[in-house]
Amino acid sequence: DSAKQAADVEDLITKKVSAIIINPRDAEAIALAVKKALAADIPVLALDRGVTGVDVTSFLETDDVAMGKLGADLVAEAMKAKYGEIKGKVIELGGLVGTTAARDRGKGFNEGLKKYPGLELVASQPADFDQEKAYNVTSNLMLAHPDVDAIFGHNDDNTVGAERALKAMGKLTKVGEKDHIYIVGIDGIKQALDSIRKGNIDCTISQEPVMMGEKSVEFALQYLAGEKVTEHYYTPFTAITKENIDTRANWAE
Repeated sequence: DSAKQAADVEDLITKKVSAIIINPRDAEAIALAVKKALAADIPVLALDRGVTGVDVTSFLETDDVAMGKLGADLVAEAMKAKYGEIKGKVIELGGLVGTTAARDRGKGFNEGLKKYPGLELVASQPADFDQEKAYNVTSNLMLAHPDVDAIFGHNDDNTVGAERALKAMGKLTKVGEKDHIYIVGIDGIKQALDSIRKGNIDCTISQEPVMMGEKSVEFALQYLAGEKVTEHYYTPFTAITKENIDTRANWAE
């Protein structure tokens, strides 16, 4: 709730806390409250999403554009394995319009697709990072494009929703089967990891949220000690598949 988050920051300012670490619900809605905190000499460290028009003390994020590009590369790799060449029809399930994650992940994915002229983006529609919306959007798009080869979701709620839609339509097959629709998302949530283990979803591009949290505390303590902190820090990400999930899932779980 963006309004509650802003009110919480105002409350923390009143309590005169030493530092605020925040994962903004909305980059614009939180801006005024963050400005007030900085004006009160309270350092603010933002995680995963920045603050519109505000230079926070430190911004820690994963490179959403790079993750989007990796999504395109993974689709291309899967299509080459399927057809012996890079070709196929692709659906993109976008995130919540107006959020930086949706914008940058979409930008990276579409830039990545340009490297592969054999991949045709037949549909791109927002699913709002929401499983129910993704379920409905996927159902409608699959009716219009029944011969789709791959689905890229801006997050895992999108791809889990797509998985449910394919199952309801009788189009969900296991990874590796001839008529399998390749599914790749971003974030590494538990539901996606479970689906990868079942062989329903192919891949999730996982951030490392634990490292992001640890680094933010480290940077806050450095700042309070009078040390210079990194103003913009990128945490790593990795592609989790059924082949490496037992060694890589700790990134997300």
